[in-house]
Amino acid sequence: MPAKDLLGKSIALEIQEEIIKQKDKWMAQGKSAPRLCAIQTSMDPASEWYINSQEKLAEKLGLQFQKISHQEVPNQEALIEVIRRCSEDPKIHGLFVAMPFPDGYDAEKILLSMNSKKDVEGVHPVSLGLIVLRRERMIPPTAYAAYRLIESTGVSLRGKRAVIVGQSAIVGRPLNLLLGTERVTSVVCNTGTSRDDLKHFISNSDIVIACAGQAGLIHGDWIKEGSIVIDIGTNEVDGKLVGDIDYEKAKSKASFITPVPGGVGPLTVTMLMQNLMTAYAWQNA
Repeated sequence: MPAKDLLGKSIALEIQEEIIKQKDKWMAQGKSAPRLCAIQTSMDPASEWYINSQEKLAEKLGLQFQKISHQEVPNQEALIEVIRRCSEDPKIHGLFVAMPFPDGYDAEKILLSMNSKKDVEGVHPVSLGLIVLRRERMIPPTAYAAYRLIESTGVSLRGKRAVIVGQSAIVGRPLNLLLGTERVTSVVCNTGTSRDDLKHFISNSDIVIACAGQAGLIHGDWIKEGSIVIDIGTNEVDGKLVGDIDYEKAKSKASFITPVPGGVGPLTVTMLMQNLMTAYAWQNA
């Protein structure tokens, strides 16, 4: 029996309803709606698309949104100054600073200039540190989306084996920590993992998460029968968007699988808005 598709849109709609209810409750108490400020640091098309998606969703949810264009932050010093100003502004509750930064920028210095309580992208060292301490507040949205999709299966995770292919600071590593809280035994693979080891880990894992950004990296034949497969990879091949996993073959073996597109992606911006709600509550505690 083919796997059930895990579609991010359906879960996103449920979470969006919860966000609207909470926002309305706050406004009924005389409070303002949460405000997100997105800072565009370059003309990167992916970043521009992501910020536009945030703006559309904020409007749908009745949240406040403002955008600072890359022309307003022409260099690192100007960017840091704007981040500090927004961090100190009590009317701004969430900050999104688009990455990747232009060449020559000091990412650590830039991120440290941000108030960690407003870090809706979960990239500040404090945000990541709280995940390590299992006191997470802001979880990187892509990792958060993948985690919610795994939870949505209803499968008991305790004692399961997982393999995460890719160890970025905002996807692979946070997911490893989040699964650890559920007592999942995880292996994180990277470019140093041999192909034979990669195949071995995948074929013996109950949960497979691919976030390497390499089309066709994982063969569908490697997937363990009945596993949960989360494909976060987004790669353009012959004009089509595909993941890191051979979807058709993997679907015939897994119990649950995310298609690309349609799986993790549609949920990511919603999880960023969920972080905005968390930030608002944290700042107004």
